[in-house]
Amino acid sequence: MFDGHSTKIKSVQWKVAGSTFLLLAFTVCSLIFLTQHQMEAAFGDYLSLHLAVMEHGAAETMFIHSVHQSLWWVGLFFILLGFIISSFIAASITRPLRRLTAAAEEVRHGHFDQRVAVTSKDEVGRLADVFNQMAAELSRSEKSQRDFFASITHELRTPLAVLQGTLENMTSGVTKPTPERLFALQEEVMRLNRLVTDLRDLSLAEVHELRLHKEPCDLGQLAAQTAMLMQPLFDEKQQKLQLNIPANLPLLQLDKDRLRQVIGNLLVNASRHTQHGSHIELTVEERPKELCLTVKDDGPGISATELPHIFDKFYQSQDTAGGSGIGLALAKQYVEIQHGRITVSSPPAGGTSFCIHLPKP
Repeated sequence: MFDGHSTKIKSVQWKVAGSTFLLLAFTVCSLIFLTQHQMEAAFGDYLSLHLAVMEHGAAETMFIHSVHQSLWWVGLFFILLGFIISSFIAASITRPLRRLTAAAEEVRHGHFDQRVAVTSKDEVGRLADVFNQMAAELSRSEKSQRDFFASITHELRTPLAVLQGTLENMTSGVTKPTPERLFALQEEVMRLNRLVTDLRDLSLAEVHELRLHKEPCDLGQLAAQTAMLMQPLFDEKQQKLQLNIPANLPLLQLDKDRLRQVIGNLLVNASRHTQHGSHIELTVEERPKELCLTVKDDGPGISATELPHIFDKFYQSQDTAGGSGIGLALAKQYVEIQHGRITVSSPPAGGTSFCIHLPKP
């Protein structure tokens, strides 16, 4: 750790002020020496030409000495003025940096609400603006992390509580381990396993470390196969699933399992959030630069306030329940790591459309 004197010497303000002052002092002294030399030579030439005097007398020497003193006093004045001005300029440059340093120190201690005033449009002002953006991102990230762990705790507590309570009743003899109860326990364990797997895949996908197994894939055929697997779900609620899939679509390099999971998630959500007897469309469309897979339902739709958060982790609509709240977040990551994007629209009249955009090779 440096002491106060060493810290001042290493300060940017003192470096800027000192270097500016030294440059100014060197320039002034050089000008004085050059002026003195030129003045003596010019004064000697004047005497020799006009007065025919080859050597300086007492009066001439006194005159030259007086001029030298005047030059040094003027030089000293400008050196002092330069020192004051350079100190002021250095302070004005480093003052925003000191504010940034103090704010960064607060951020280092976990106070992410720190902001600094942007008073200029130069490099320092740009640095302050970037710092404010960084602090805002850290604040949002911290809030998201708190919500994330709170949601994980909530999602894990329920099945663990069911497992613990049921097993305690069985071991104490309160309830008998019937096949039905064991099957219910197995379902809770499977739900926990799916949740943990989804959380692992989501975390890996967010940092682009999820391994993909890409191969040539017919998107239309994959969509039709997934819809066929989901058909019993629609039959149970007497819902009609309409497929609009053209033939001879170009092949895409995709991870079939990941994309099948995305399509299945969209179809399950469409069925879950619509009434009995509703109509659901699964469409694959070829466009000039991409293929678009759309899942459209005629349900009540998503409100405008909820629509921007529909892909957030653990987000669940206020008027619905069920699920872990990470299905759409995971779907978004699965599509994006395959260089695609997923969008959602829900007009005020009702109905929701999810569209997967995948670029053509």
